[in-house]
Amino acid sequence: MTITVKLFASLGKYLPPGSQGRTATLTVADGATVGSVLAALGVPQAAAHLIMVNGAHRTWDTPLADGDTLTVFPPVAGGA
Repeated sequence: MTITVKLFASLGKYLPPGSQGRTATLTVADGATVGSVLAALGVPQAAAHLIMVNGAHRTWDTPLADGDTLTVFPPVAGGA
């Protein structure tokens, strides 16, 4: 199945070579989960702070379906 992965900020370094900006289109096995995709990309679980599938908050164990968009943000720190 084919999914779109969007990795923001410091997570962009985990996208495969040739990715457009912070986005990649990946072919993954049927039954793939958020965690299996992120692990295959080398994204540490602790680095995936906010996980969304098709705009809804999800977890590492969420199964993915053909056409899904997986969006991941790292933890954010800072302020005044």
